This record gives sequence, C-alpha cells and structure tokens, in this order.
Amino acid sequence: MKFVYMSCTKYALEHKSVSDQVKLSSYCIMSNHAHMGMTYHKSSSHLSQFMRLSHAKFGRSFNRINQSTGKVANERPKTPLIEDGEHLMRVHFYVEANPVRAGFVQLSKLQFYEYSSYGYYAYGRETRWSHLLTIPQWYLDLGTTAKARQSRYRKLFKEYLGERASSDFLFKSFIGSYRWVELATESAKEHRRGRLCRENKKPPDLI
Repeated sequence: MKFVYMSCTKYALEHKSVSDQVKLSSYCIMSNHAHMGMTYHKSSSHLSQFMRLSHAKFGRSFNRINQSTGKVANERPKTPLIEDGEHLMRVHFYVEANPVRAGFVQLSKLQFYEYSSYGYYAYGRETRWSHLLTIPQWYLDLGTTAKARQSRYRKLFKEYLGERASSDFLFKSFIGSYRWVELATESAKEHRRGRLCRENKKPPDLI
C-alpha cells in the first residue's frame, strides 16, 4: 500500500488544480501513516485540494484492492505551520527519521528505504519518487556541490538523532521559536473567536 499511497501523491501533485501550487520537499511512508514536508503558494486552499485528491484516490484504491468499503483514514491530517528555514530543516529531519525512531530500519540502512526521501538528500540516491521533490533552499545552502551537501546533511541528520527529539514534535499547531509560536497561537485563537462570532450572529428580528 505504500506504493499506492505514493502513486496517489504523484497524481495529486500533478493535477491541474494543484500543479505548481503545492511542493513536496520530504516524505516518509510508514505502514499505517505517512509524513510529508510540503509548501504551498498563495493560499492554503491548494494544500487542502491536494489532500482531498490524494486521500480520496487512495481511499478508493485501498477499498478496491481489499474489497472493502467505507472510510480509510481515522483522523484528519495534522498540518502545523513552520516559522523559518531552521525549523523547516528540523521538521525535514523528523519526517525522514521515522523508520529509525520506530526501530525497524537502522540509520546505516535508511538510504535504501524506498519510501523515504532520506536516501536522495543524504546520498543522492534516485528512486521512482525522488523526481517529485522540490529541493528546499536550506539544503542548497549546505554546500557548493552535491557531494558537499550530502556529507553535511548526513552530519546534521545524525546530530538531530542524537538530540532524541520528542515524538510529539509535530503534534503542535506551530513549530518555531517560543515567541513566534506564542504569537501565532494567539492569532489563530483570535481568528477562531471571530469566525465563531460570525457564525453565531443572529439575524435581525423581522417586523
């Protein structure tokens, strides 16, 4: 099913309603969930459209293959916003480190795990999915040559694993510095309060 999920991701990224508006920078497909680093342009509605397309197609494919019916996903995707390039890099590492943290792939073997973008960034290994990637600027800034970037990437990735980052890293609504998270959270609460007020506003009495 990992192949099917990535095929559905490819379909959605290349769909005319999403193409060039949503970019994939990292991915790791696990047995029962997936992690992806993504950016969108102009409006988050493009990201929502990508998710609708890819997940709907995957759901249909899953049910057809397993001769089943009904809803496939149990929860809505978590889509935390990221402050800047530094935090984007940490999220990127978090995404690719999942098989290592789960204990079913050793770091020395992670480059051969086809359903992760780690092999591409760390060793330049190309797979049937690596052409879907849009390389982030922070990665390009790691060195002037591909080999230099890969070497630096491997070093930073290993350092990240050594930090033993908490498993709830992506369960937050925002990822960034303490002050930015505080401001972004408050802004989101204000937006939600305003939306609820508009939704609950009573119509004027008719005379």
